[in-house]
Amino acid sequence: MKSQEVIEADISADGAKRWELVRRCDGFFVYSEDTVASDDLREFGGDILEYWSPTFFSGLFETAEEARADALGNLPWLRHLKSVD
Repeated sequence: MKSQEVIEADISADGAKRWELVRRCDGFFVYSEDTVASDDLREFGGDILEYWSPTFFSGLFETAEEARADALGNLPWLRHLKSVD
């Protein structure tokens, strides 16, 4: 069985969001966005825990180009990042 393949990935300029464009095992393409989240565990004797939390999942696309175009339409920070490149 084939594994998934990350085709493209970026992190926002402020480091708070990231996205990945993935080719699935079945040949379709999807993308997702994660946002940095944090939990303050100091009152329980821990630290502040930061982690990536999923915030957006796309549908299925036949091509990477279709998925990327949809991501640029749905993720304003990514559209801004790509227009600066």
